[in-house]
Amino acid sequence: MIAVQKLILWDIDGTLLHCGSDGRKSLNRTFLELYGIEDAFGSSDIGGAMDSMILDGIMRSHAIEKDQLPTVIGHYQKVLSDVLEKNEQKRVLPGIPSLLDAIDANPSSQNALLTSNLRIGAMTKLNSVGLGHYFTLGGFGDEAGEKWDAALACIREAQELHNTVFLKKNIYLIGDSIYDVLCAQKVGITSIAVGTGWADEESLRACNPDHYFSDLGDTDRVLETIFL
Repeated sequence: MIAVQKLILWDIDGTLLHCGSDGRKSLNRTFLELYGIEDAFGSSDIGGAMDSMILDGIMRSHAIEKDQLPTVIGHYQKVLSDVLEKNEQKRVLPGIPSLLDAIDANPSSQNALLTSNLRIGAMTKLNSVGLGHYFTLGGFGDEAGEKWDAALACIREAQELHNTVFLKKNIYLIGDSIYDVLCAQKVGITSIAVGTGWADEESLRACNPDHYFSDLGDTDRVLETIFL
């Protein structure tokens, strides 16, 4: 049996798929429908990039008790599903299905998520474009902290699952943002920046990612980078 040696961490928005600002729209609609709050995201003191910290900031800013969090998350999932269903512009980005299939088919590698989204939000987005089945592992925005904290939690989970210790050079973070590149550098893993999100090429290259692709459509070249 071939041991799993490569762990590939995928960002979602701007990397695997595009769904515009559906997450933010759904968050604002959730607080409007539940509490009558207009522009909850824009009118609150947000203390971090992870969804758990965004929710905490909104709830503190509007004096919503913490015991309301399960209600908020449950309603958010329903709203997000509705918003995504109506979004005819959402799409999977170039090369993604082929890359996920190839990594899944290779017994030495494992796909995993790394996202600031809540787990339920991440899976709702992925399922809306048929990608959810690729991911059983991930680091999510359900806990306070930064994206690198979620990365470390995901790596620990993967190591326990496969009873191994991954070499840092064999862990790849594929993402479209400066935050993703900085996260990879913070953890000491290999960064693959992709220009399919909101950051321009110059800004991404200025962060010195280990690899850069304008998009992931050249799947052979991307796979060569991962499976050197």
